[in-house]
Amino acid sequence: VVMKPSSGAPRGLVVISHGLWDSPTNFEGWGQRLAEQGYAVVLPRHPGSDQSQQRAMLAGKQPPPSPSELALRPKDVSAVIDAAAQGRLALGRPVNTQEVLVAGHSWGATTALQLAGARPITTKLQRLCDEVRDPSRNLSWVLQCNFVGSADSAALVDPRVAAAIAVSPPMRLLFDVDSAGSMKAKVLVISGSRDWVVPPGPEAIEPMARATRGGASGHRLVLAENADHFNLRSPRGESGGALRALLLAWFNSAARLSPGNPPELPLAGWGSPTHPLRDVTSALPKPPPKPQAQP
Repeated sequence: VVMKPSSGAPRGLVVISHGLWDSPTNFEGWGQRLAEQGYAVVLPRHPGSDQSQQRAMLAGKQPPPSPSELALRPKDVSAVIDAAAQGRLALGRPVNTQEVLVAGHSWGATTALQLAGARPITTKLQRLCDEVRDPSRNLSWVLQCNFVGSADSAALVDPRVAAAIAVSPPMRLLFDVDSAGSMKAKVLVISGSRDWVVPPGPEAIEPMARATRGGASGHRLVLAENADHFNLRSPRGESGGALRALLLAWFNSAARLSPGNPPELPLAGWGSPTHPLRDVTSALPKPPPKPQAQP
């Protein structure tokens, strides 16, 4: 799905990645709002893990998504950026493909994090996926533990990605969050307080506490009150839903920056009356010290 500004040259390119067994149609509201504000927006379909793949799987015609999808999805997005750079997406006017903005939901949010520079690693997956009594286990671990054999080969940062928004990303087991400070792209993570698929406690708060240690990384965490895993999406006609102002605030800030400076959320103007949004970055708990290597 391609959405263009109604007039003028695009102020930037945004690529939106859908989640597992989802579709671009559930995010056309995000795209619509961003296009209204001057962005060129592309919403690719990930054929190995979209709604069509789910229907084929339930009909017994295909197996579940392969672990290789962890690497294939960011390649889909990079291919979209390539196509935009080559003028093959009918965007109407040239668009800057060297400072691209990426957003994603659920597995699409994980994809956005990979492109921004988050590095998947197998070590933590292997250790925690076998801990069946771990009190932090949640439904997203089913997906993350599927990547035990593919995580180390899925570090696919795209240097053209300048900033990312990751909504409800499965991330606690998958990423080396201690390396977040070295990421070029700056990331805004959004998590719903009532998300039972990807709960904010283990999946967002703990990793972001490490990723933002010291306050210099530029990454941020926003919690959406009373939001679950699905009601932060926005089909066409909703003009962005509860996140409409927050998406713009982060991407507008990123688009104005000189290289190397982190985006900043304005003090007001990006909240939501339906799901109040709280920037909790400065209130994140101090992470426990890293275990020391044994001599």
